[in-house]
Parts: sequence; C-alpha cells; structure tokens
Amino acid sequence: MAAPTAHPEGTVLEGRYRVDGVLARGGMSVVHRGVDLRLERPVAIKILDRSLASDPAFVRRFEREARAAARLAHPGIVAVHDQGRDPDGTVFLVLELVEGGTLRDVLRDQGRLHPAAALTVAEQIVTALQVAHDRGLVHRDVKPENVLIGRDGSVKVADFGLVAAAWETDPDDSGEMVLGTVAYLAPEQVTDGRADARSDVYATGIVLFELLTGVPPHGGGDAVSVARRHVQNDVPPPSSVVGGVPRALDRLVIAATHRDPETRLADTAAFLAAARGVRIDADLPFHPVPLPPRRASTGGSRPLRGTRLLDLDGDQVSDVTDRSRTRRPPREEPEEPDDDTWEGEAWEELPDEPDDEDDVDVDDLEHDDDQPARRRTDTVDDIDVAIEQIERRRARSRSRRLLAAWLLLEAIATVAAGAAGWGLGLPG
Repeated sequence: MAAPTAHPEGTVLEGRYRVDGVLARGGMSVVHRGVDLRLERPVAIKILDRSLASDPAFVRRFEREARAAARLAHPGIVAVHDQGRDPDGTVFLVLELVEGGTLRDVLRDQGRLHPAAALTVAEQIVTALQVAHDRGLVHRDVKPENVLIGRDGSVKVADFGLVAAAWETDPDDSGEMVLGTVAYLAPEQVTDGRADARSDVYATGIVLFELLTGVPPHGGGDAVSVARRHVQNDVPPPSSVVGGVPRALDRLVIAATHRDPETRLADTAAFLAAARGVRIDADLPFHPVPLPPRRASTGGSRPLRGTRLLDLDGDQVSDVTDRSRTRRPPREEPEEPDDDTWEGEAWEELPDEPDDEDDVDVDDLEHDDDQPARRRTDTVDDIDVAIEQIERRRARSRSRRLLAAWLLLEAIATVAAGAAGWGLGLPG
C-alpha cells in the first residue's frame, strides 16, 4: 500500500480544526500541526489513511480505541482531545501538541545516550505504559518514534489506540496478521500475533538497548529476517556493543527482553522496581533528557504492516553487518564493577567479560582480521562535554559570588571600623 498522503493545508475539519503543516508520517496516518478554531489553541491532528478511513469496521474499532485512549489522563501520555469524521470521509484524531520532537530525533542527533539519561527515559516510558495497562490498554508499538520529547524535557508516549485498532482483525483473519514495527516486536507478536503488557515491556527493553548503544539489537536486513531474530536470538548485553554500560543495566535489559514472556519481567511495576535497583546498584542519578534538535523530522521506522505469520522454519537468513559501526564512536569509560547479582528468577548472572577489551558485535558477527572491533577515537561524547562545561561555568560562578561576598564583607568591616573610630573620637 502506498504511503499516506498529506492533507491540504488550510482545510478545516468539521468546521473547527484547521489543518496546517505536516509534523510526522506513519504507515497508517499523517500527523499535522493544526489549530482548534473554537478554543484558539494549537493541536496535533492525526489523519487516517484513506484506505483505512473507508473501512467501516476499522473505523469503528479506531473510534472505540480513541475513546479508551482519551481516558488516559497522565502527564506522560499524549492527551487525546477529540476524534471526528469529516463529511468528506476524513477520519482524524485531535491530540495534544507537544513542541519538540521524538526520541528518534534525539538518537539521530546524539547517537546514543548517557546511561543515566537512557534509564531516565525508560522509566518515564514504563510509568506511562503502567497507566495504560491498569486500564486494560496495551500499546503494541513502543518505539522511539512514538515517544515525544518536549522542549521542557518532558517524555510522553504517543499513538495509543491506532495500533490497537489495527491489531483487531476480522474473525476470519484472526491470528494471521502481525502489525507493529519490526525492530521492536516481541517474539510472541511475531509467532502468533498475541500481545499483552509483557510485550510492551519487551519493546521498552529494546528501546533501552538502543538508547544505550545507538542501534537496536536485531536491526538491519529485511523485515522477515529481523523478526526471525526476535524469535530465535537472545538480546545481548548492551555492554557487548559499547563500553561504559554498567552491568546492572545489562541485567535490566536482559530481564526485560527474555524471549519467553513467562520468564520476562512480569509487568511495568516489576520493570520500575528493577530500574530503581539499577540506580542504586550502578549509582546512576536522575539525568535530564537531551532535547531534540530544532530541525523538523518526519522520518522514522517503517511499520511492518499486514505481514503474514512468518515461516520461521525456513532457511536462516544471513546476519547483517553491525550498523553500530556507522554511528559516532562511544567515549571510552571505565568498566563498572560487577556487583552482587539481582535476586529473582527474571535476573540472570552474566558470563564473565572477556579479557579482550574489543567489543563483541550485536549478533556475534565475523569480520576481517584487520577490521577493528570498535573504532577508537579521541571524540568525547557530546553529553559529557556539555556536563563538564556546565560544571566549569557553575564553578566559575560560585568563585565570583564568593569573591563578591568577601569584598562586600571587607567593605562593611572597614566602614564599621571607621565609624567606631569616629564615634570614639567625639567629645563626651
């Protein structure tokens, strides 16, 4: 199916919502900036592709899911203000407008995040998902494109409802369709199309892996080969791809991405509890989320739409080259000590790290002997540079304030001494 087309700018839907420029494009919709003319406020307008808007059964499911998503009142979830159907057949959602960008924009700009920032983002994603899960709503398509980062550093999960509606196929097709974005699909979504809260936990674990390393664990290649890796291959520890990742974070990623949902972290509450433990174990304080660049971005992962259940018994597709080599080289950081292991059956003791300091490829790929396992450069990570600059500015500012305070006190003391002397010199 052709990609959804943008709606003409200036169109007014239902006599109330003016459609402006394009903010983002997806496999099933286009998101425009818009204005609610009645309330005179800026909004985002998600307009369904014509092929979906012409399907009455899909539209009914979409409207039902939109009503469910509208009940999710939480600062970490993009608010649904309204849903409608224009007389010309346009089906749309009116959403909270988040000024900023997506987590994908941040990754394109940064390459990867500081471990403390990555954990902060993951915690906020899971907190929002927990609200939805408590209401019986599963997202099914957690990915960087569906996580919005505001100019104030806020993190908001978007796109509840649309994917859920698409997953509900007709009875004759039940269990025969796989929808979502292939790089983040849980194994159970690939094999039999089922999804629950643990599927969202898996996808969040994949996102956390990507935030730490700059690449998804099973990225590259065609959709079928990537989906097969989710089913057949374990997600490796992020520290096997880049340096400087605390082993406690390795354990969190592995616990969240077990292929068997029965041994995976049970739900978002378990994820959050484990994340809090990681902060203590690895001494990772809360870290501000990097802001997205100001340039517009409408790209993103192409969703795996309408893919039939995969024949995973076929020939194994060759692994693809590790795309982390095209990313910004990570800064060398000291290895975290291997502290006590986590308790609970979801946590596993990781094997000892090899003596060789070279990183292992995502899928244990083979390369020519003269190809280094990781390019080493003197490039310093942008986040750490910024932090160091901020600390230096703060130190200089403190020094100036102390000097000014000392001069002021000295002046006061001098004046006081002079006044005392003058007073003593007066006749009695």
